[in-house]
Amino acid sequence: MPKEVSPANSTVPVAHERQRIPMSLPRLKLEVPDIPGYHLHWFADRPGRIAQALQAFYEFVDVSETSVTNTMLADEVSATGNTDLGTRVSIVGGAGEGGTVERLYLMKIKEEFWQEDQKALEAKSKSVVDQIFRGVAQPGTPGDGSNRYVEVGQRRGI
Repeated sequence: MPKEVSPANSTVPVAHERQRIPMSLPRLKLEVPDIPGYHLHWFADRPGRIAQALQAFYEFVDVSETSVTNTMLADEVSATGNTDLGTRVSIVGGAGEGGTVERLYLMKIKEEFWQEDQKALEAKSKSVVDQIFRGVAQPGTPGDGSNRYVEVGQRRGI
């Protein structure tokens, strides 16, 4: 009689080889290998956050695309560190509101969209800085007198 295999015990094939990581080197819990052509970001499953990411063209990362640092005590060496029951890459991120478990989902966005978003963010930041320093020379630029030597008598108009 063939032995039955539980689907919960099956392992999902990972698209890359496992690498040796020396014990003396620190490893970040959220560190994952890059996926060429994409920017990766962890999103908390707070209300509306995942839906907002999907509207911005982020996609869920599948377990076959990357691996997550395995932080489980006495876990199987071949385990990926992923704690999602499906194929999406996710981990437990901590305690959310009311003591509920907060899950972090790894999502990806095409590099071209991410670069576009960064340019928009830079333009917004520049606009804010320009408003703050409107008509005033910014520190470190020509015309900025804050780093010049002025004798005490000259400063007071003496």
